[in-house]
Parts: sequence; C-alpha cells; structure tokens
Amino acid sequence: MNVEDQERVDEVSRYYNPAIKLELIGSCLFWVNGSLSLSILFSEALPELLQSLIPSVFITSVLIQFVISQVNRFYLIPKAEKMRREQMLSDTFGAPLSHDKTSLYYNNNYSPSINRLGANTMENALFSSRVAAEMLVSKRFFIGAYLAIWMLLFSFQNVDLKVTIWITQIIFSTEIIVQWLSLEVLHIRQERTYEKLHTHFLHEVGGNSQRAIATILDSFVAYESAKSSASYLLSTKAFNKLNPSLTKKWEQVRNELNMDF
Repeated sequence: MNVEDQERVDEVSRYYNPAIKLELIGSCLFWVNGSLSLSILFSEALPELLQSLIPSVFITSVLIQFVISQVNRFYLIPKAEKMRREQMLSDTFGAPLSHDKTSLYYNNNYSPSINRLGANTMENALFSSRVAAEMLVSKRFFIGAYLAIWMLLFSFQNVDLKVTIWITQIIFSTEIIVQWLSLEVLHIRQERTYEKLHTHFLHEVGGNSQRAIATILDSFVAYESAKSSASYLLSTKAFNKLNPSLTKKWEQVRNELNMDF
C-alpha cells in the first residue's frame, strides 16, 4: 500500500478479478430480475407471447444470479482471501507459503516476527475500515432513499398494492439490506482491530511477552474472521481514491508509535 504505485507489486490481486467480474454480473442480474418481476405483476397488459415467456426468463435469471452469488461467496472470495492470508503470513515470517510475490504492499520495517504480523494486520485493518467507511457513504444514502420511498408508498392509499409489494421485494432482498449490513459490521470489526493493535503498540512496542503474542494473534484472527464472515469485496475505486491519504496516515502512525525496528 504505497504511494509509488509504479513500484508496487501485488500478484495476489489477480485472484480477486473473477470474483469482481461475477459480482458485477450478479448486480446487473439483480436489476434485470427486478424489472422482470415488475413486468410479471402487470403481464396482463402485455402480448400473450410475452406473458408466457417472461416467467421462464425470470426463473432462469434468478437461478443464474443465485448460482453466481454462491460461487462468489463460498468459492472465489474465500479462495482469494486464502491466497492473501498465505501471502501475508509469508511476508510476516519470511517463510514462503505460496509462489505469489508482493513488493511494497506492507509498510513497516520490522524483521520477520510476531511484531511484523501485528504491524501488517494493523495496516490492513486501517485501510479496510477506511475503505469500508467510504463505501458506506453512498450505501447509507441509497438505503435511506429506498426506505423513504417505501414508507411514502404506504402513506398513499391509491398506490397499486402490486407496486408496493415489488418495492418491498427489491429493498429487503440480499442485494441491498444484507450487503449493507455486512459492510457495516465489517467496518466496525476492522476499526476495532485497528484500535486494539494501536493500543498494543502504543504500550508494548517490541514486546515479545506471551501477552503480546496472544494480543497480536487474537487481532489477526479477528481481522481474518471479519473478512470471512462478511464475504464482501471492498471497492477498488474507493481504495485507489483513499490510498495516498491513507498511506500518509499510516506513515504518521508508524512514526508516532516508533514502529520502525
């Protein structure tokens, strides 16, 4: 995570590309399915051929979206996170667990040790929490807008019940509510991990006591379990936007905590 992106190497990032592509396809299918479900509600106004065709297309599209979401959640994202975890541990302890290489991905001068694991985890948690917070700005806005429209529809007695049902289906589907909640929880948990490690290094820089080791390992597990339970891809666009300022922030934190051993 370095400002000089031209020198930064991250071979692990390629494992995330298939998941990113499938997530985009799944998002498109979500709105396609929403349009198809609305057309089914008012299918009596459509030609007879379309009335018989739309339900089949809708079922097929829903099944494809379901398969895509499950492949992402249970295979592609966990696989990418596994490769990232192995690379992180390889960097931490100087013991290669994979053939993928990185350069300038982590920014601390600890030699391979438990302290380097703590510093790497703290840096990752800082970036993850801030990127998640950036993504939540738009997520919260759209969730609020959707809910406002939904509540507004209930206040009008002359609104077609079919439309209200359709809006309810869209809002309370996994694509909107569950993803928003997953991102909220991920942000909170990564922020807590960062704060815990910040407190640890503030008081125990360079410590190799059993308590220090336990604290760092607990934070590492908390960081990884938060990613695993959320199974949510953070935005590359948000990361690229925040990367320069976050890199400066991390350099400032390292200097304040004297983490360059």
